Amino acid sequence: MKKAWIENDQVRDVCAGNPAELFHPDIAVFFDTDVPDDAATGDGWVNGELIKPELVIAPAVAATVSPKVSPVEFMLLFTSPERVAIKALRQTDPIVDDFLDIIEDPRLTFVDLGLGSTVSAIDYMIYVGLVAAERKAEILTGVML
Repeated sequence: MKKAWIENDQVRDVCAGNPAELFHPDIAVFFDTDVPDDAATGDGWVNGELIKPELVIAPAVAATVSPKVSPVEFMLLFTSPERVAIKALRQTDPIVDDFLDIIEDPRLTFVDLGLGSTVSAIDYMIYVGLVAAERKAEILTGVML
């Protein structure tokens, strides 16, 4: 048998030994109920009966895989007018220039459309007016127009 601290019909804490030897007297007085050895914090205690909470198993969340496209396919996700505007702003906007440098790097084999930096770059293009906000979801699907 263990001793438990019961509060609001719930096991607040369980003590396997003698509470008077393990806790300050002001705390030990709360461990005044004998409970079965399988009692645990969070169990219910109603009318002298231990009630184990129902085990709730959360449904498995399917892992989502972000689309990945080649750099050329990525640029083709934009309309021709969007691409022209992006390239034109490259000359004066270091953020656009930096992003296009990465896309054009020959070592880049794919663009991960779920990557935070990719999403941020598209958000920036929306912010500066190169791409309409409603186009973001279309672009991130990876399906070319």
